[in-house]
Amino acid sequence: MNLFKWLFLWLSLLAVNAIYAQSPAILTKKYPPSLLQEDAKIMKSVILAMHPVVGVYQDRNRIERLFDDLIAQLTDSLTEKQFRIRLKLLTDELRCGHTEVILSKAYLKAFRHLKVNFSPYYFLPVNNKLYVLAALNKKKDTLLKQGMEIKRLNGISMDTGFALIRKMISTDGYINSGKDLFLQRGFNAYHLSLFGRPDTMSVEYVKPDSSLSTLKFKAFLAEDIPSFPLQRKEDSLYKRYRRAAISYRYLDTLSGTMHLRIHSFSPWRYKKAYRRIFKELEKNKTKHLVIDLRNNGGGSLTNSYTLLRYLLNKQAAQTLKTGIRHYPYKEYTRGRFSFRMTRAGLAYIGKHRRTNDTDYYTYTIKPKTKHHYDGEVLVLINGGSFSASCLVSAYLKYQERAKFIGQETGGAYEGCNAGTTPFYTLPNTKIRIRVPAFRVTHDPIQQLTGRGILPDYPVVYQFNDFVKRKDLELLKAKELWKIK
Repeated sequence: MNLFKWLFLWLSLLAVNAIYAQSPAILTKKYPPSLLQEDAKIMKSVILAMHPVVGVYQDRNRIERLFDDLIAQLTDSLTEKQFRIRLKLLTDELRCGHTEVILSKAYLKAFRHLKVNFSPYYFLPVNNKLYVLAALNKKKDTLLKQGMEIKRLNGISMDTGFALIRKMISTDGYINSGKDLFLQRGFNAYHLSLFGRPDTMSVEYVKPDSSLSTLKFKAFLAEDIPSFPLQRKEDSLYKRYRRAAISYRYLDTLSGTMHLRIHSFSPWRYKKAYRRIFKELEKNKTKHLVIDLRNNGGGSLTNSYTLLRYLLNKQAAQTLKTGIRHYPYKEYTRGRFSFRMTRAGLAYIGKHRRTNDTDYYTYTIKPKTKHHYDGEVLVLINGGSFSASCLVSAYLKYQERAKFIGQETGGAYEGCNAGTTPFYTLPNTKIRIRVPAFRVTHDPIQQLTGRGILPDYPVVYQFNDFVKRKDLELLKAKELWKIK
């Protein structure tokens, strides 16, 4: 039995919500197999008709078989959440980080203000091990101390728990860094959501003498679990362009090194921000530039092109292609006007050609002459560097304009599936499927790897680094350029 089928059957037994009696009916409503199969068939038709990932990492026949297996296994009634888990397992096989399966609006609205069980301890996965980070009630005595390793949580081994949670996280190609990052950030919610929310929870933990012990404790009811910041807050010395999602400061008194953080590629006021920043770099004769793309999930393509124009030494091209003229199965989606406008916009800023049934839109990234930056560049990356931030990293890597510090990017080196991403609403469960309409290719990079941009200087965090809120990537940049 392959992994996909094993996970399907295993989660059929495990993924039963411990939802309380006062829960709205939609959270516990079960849909008969006939309606689930109908929704799955519609999703199959949409994916095969328009998704640009078909034929990239999996051939069309393989994707068809995955859907056929799913439909054949839908023989019992399921809740919306249980059905979503099945669909998520399938979309993980597509290997596209822009494809998502989202619960219905009605389900999310009903769940949003529902009090559910949470653990009184906050756990942190680090390097495939689970540790106690903090007790949520700091005033209460606890047997679980910070740094203790957890072997089992509510009877589930960590190997099993981590593997299943990773299947719920969509990334490009064969990249694990993005899965690891979001596993780390969302473990406490993911685990309870997947494996149930019992009133009495248990952990098997490692004692100081290396022996194992089990502790049981009561869950507490809450609407949301508190979050714990894992990195230092940005200090007041950073200048900010809030709408452009950009902040920066010089790291040394001699103005020799700037740290430029691009939190996302915002569509707002980025041209003004870049113009002022690169003018300042030129004025101060700045030798070193640290571009921070960690946790930057992407955004505006034109923003990323503008940044590259200040950095690339040679012109480069990027192509968006699509095999559809209009959204198929229009009765299940909206945004057809937006799709037409996107096509028109791409044709306006770039070059359009058609081969057979596929439209290609190629944009040429031409280096700027005014305020162009020619100094040394370091780029900080991690599994949260995705989509447009991976685009920037890929071109800087290809032209050898930068060295990279951190972890592999969450987006693939050769490109991704994006452009516009309409949501399809399945008619029975109302689950929404996010489906990209374009394949974005980094033209100079011909090899299909399914891997992200790999760092020149890999950084691996240990548990105590999170406790002390260390910034290992920035510390490495300072070390390389001898900044105190």
